[in-house]
Amino acid sequence: MKTDEDWVDLGAAAELSRAPLKRVIARSTPLALSFGNGMFGAVSDVCNHVGGPLADGRLDGDYVTCPWHHWKFHRVTGLGEPGFEADRIPAFPLKVEDGRVLVNLAAATRRHKTPHPPHPLARRPERADGPLRLAGISTTAMDEKNPRFSGSGHLLEHALEAAKKTGAETRLIRLTSSSSAIAKAIIRKPRAPAPGPVRSPRWTKPTR
Repeated sequence: MKTDEDWVDLGAAAELSRAPLKRVIARSTPLALSFGNGMFGAVSDVCNHVGGPLADGRLDGDYVTCPWHHWKFHRVTGLGEPGFEADRIPAFPLKVEDGRVLVNLAAATRRHKTPHPPHPLARRPERADGPLRLAGISTTAMDEKNPRFSGSGHLLEHALEAAKKTGAETRLIRLTSSSSAIAKAIIRKPRAPAPGPVRSPRWTKPTR
């Protein structure tokens, strides 16, 4: 007989409430378990976008932010951020009994992926006539007054030189000196999510 109750013990509430967001495994189901404002929330650990690990992200208010591409889902309901509510991930009922947190695996909401238009920069790659063109960008933040050896830059030079010998057109771009601020921004600044409805196209199909 089919039942909509399958309660699984996740652990002690006192211990689980210490972390605002963490991964727990309920049997074989990975969950992103959160705690805030005195309330637990449990959603699928798999992002709708490309299957990113939501529990490795962070909380932005009541929304779990995926660490890969910054997609957000409500930590309790699984709904997407405002404007993308229909893009939802499975959410699981929870209850606390005798100091233990229990999750009902049989009553999860359904995952729903809303189609999004392709990114404006997305295009079908087409090979045109002529030599292969390769650009190497070195983002090592260096100061010409205080130079230091860059292992990655050295390897990049050799790679481009080898490509040049095969007939490819190559160019090495160094973000150094006056461009050091740009290099630091590229290296250290977190990537912001695409604005509005513009989001990266999906490449994989996540599972619960």
